[in-house]
Amino acid sequence: MSYDYSRTREQVAALVLKKLGIVAAGGTAKSADADDVYEAIDLRLKDLHRLGVVWRYVPTSPLSFTVTSGVNSASATADIQFPIAMFISDGSRDTPVDIINVKQYTAIHDKTETGLPTKALWHTGARFTLWPVPTATATAKLVYERFATDTTAGSAIDIDTSMVRWIRDIICYDVGENYGKSEQTINRYMLQSDRAEMNIRKLNAQRVDYAPVAVDDFCSNSRNETDYDTDTR
Repeated sequence: MSYDYSRTREQVAALVLKKLGIVAAGGTAKSADADDVYEAIDLRLKDLHRLGVVWRYVPTSPLSFTVTSGVNSASATADIQFPIAMFISDGSRDTPVDIINVKQYTAIHDKTETGLPTKALWHTGARFTLWPVPTATATAKLVYERFATDTTAGSAIDIDTSMVRWIRDIICYDVGENYGKSEQTINRYMLQSDRAEMNIRKLNAQRVDYAPVAVDDFCSNSRNETDYDTDTR
């Protein structure tokens, strides 16, 4: 029995082009058409995250990087879309660091104050401005939402297994105009794409275990809804 259903970027491109009617069943996609779909996949994978957290993409291990003594700027070279939480290790314990915005950083009166950092201003490009300025070299540990990686030949695209079908519908809408589809068809693809994005978002919903239910908790067919709602047992 298999649980890992995945498709390479070539297979996903074939699914898209077949739905568009560009490739017949059993046919092979032209190189130019396939490249068009590959680019659309890469653009959409980046765009989906920028539109909000469509699916959780948080590495299981925090990213560690060095915070240098006497310097209030530190870079974390990674595919960071946005930071979630940061900790500073002083050798004996991990101390939480508040990730703040520009307004909060501007409100700090003495930006040259030194000590163990308790606040960090995040900049695009995976750089952080720390406050207070560290007095000793330490290690920062960052939990973050990451970007999806670009597609590569012969490899599965960087999404959850459960998203493959929905990505096909989204990409059909993204490239539909390139193949001269009618406005009616494009509108249909748009509706399917919106529904696919919604379904992907649902995959991100928190799941909880079902609690055991006692037989006495079920409403008997012989009792109406009003009686059940007002029952004081």
